Amino acid sequence: MDDEDRQEEGQVSDLQRHIALLTEYDGSDFCGWQTQINGRTVQQTILQALQKLTGDNELRLTGCSRTDAGVHATGHVSHFATRCRIPADRLPLALNSHLPADVAVRDARDVDAGFHARYQALGKIYSYRIWHDPCRPAYGRRQVCHVPGPLDLDLMCRAMPCLLGRHDFRAFMDAGSCERNPVRTLSRISLNCRGPLIIIRVQGDGFLYHMVRILTGTLLLVAQGKMPPETMPDVLAGGSRKLAGKTMPPQGLCLEKVIYDPPLFAENDRPTAGEGDEYASFTLE
Repeated sequence: MDDEDRQEEGQVSDLQRHIALLTEYDGSDFCGWQTQINGRTVQQTILQALQKLTGDNELRLTGCSRTDAGVHATGHVSHFATRCRIPADRLPLALNSHLPADVAVRDARDVDAGFHARYQALGKIYSYRIWHDPCRPAYGRRQVCHVPGPLDLDLMCRAMPCLLGRHDFRAFMDAGSCERNPVRTLSRISLNCRGPLIIIRVQGDGFLYHMVRILTGTLLLVAQGKMPPETMPDVLAGGSRKLAGKTMPPQGLCLEKVIYDPPLFAENDRPTAGEGDEYASFTLE
């Protein structure tokens, strides 16, 4: 693309801007967020669309979090620097015309040069969706994990408050993580139900490798009557991965929101259709 083409497509300026993107994606056919040598990733897909739109092959995109293969997002935040003059409110439409159907930019904002999507995040909200029914789902199967068999949600709710607060969560971290500090703070955990759909939602200042998936697997052990809810503090204190439940499959997990102060995309917060009623909610005082 020559200079004249870039001026027409990306409206290039000599003044550099910094822009944050709010993105959602279906992670089913991605090898995660982060660019890899071999494998389709969300970061590389958005980056290629940005480079095509702006004509800037040196452009770099930084994300707030590295979701794993098969994990979804409705509120992923990333940022980049550009000389493109397209107004921020028009960027989502322009970018989405270059993106595949399983990725969509929901919003874009001009931000200060010092903004960093990862390092300035104060916390994140994840959800895990379970389809509790004898029959596995066909429609929507890529966004839920099928769990048949009896579940006592009241038992699960008795275990949930034990997870709130600041703890060493190494028992809920899989091997392969390079994280040296396993201490995290969970400030809210809730349970929503609608028919066979069960949604576990957690808010924290950060999460370890596979942490939400292991938390869910452990709460399911409690609901299945295989672990007394009173033992949850012992699992935390023991610090052994063997004490916690299994790592649940990735397709049930979704990054819903990244928290900043002041809020970055507050007006784009939206409830997911068909979530159902809140069965229980616990908040750190």
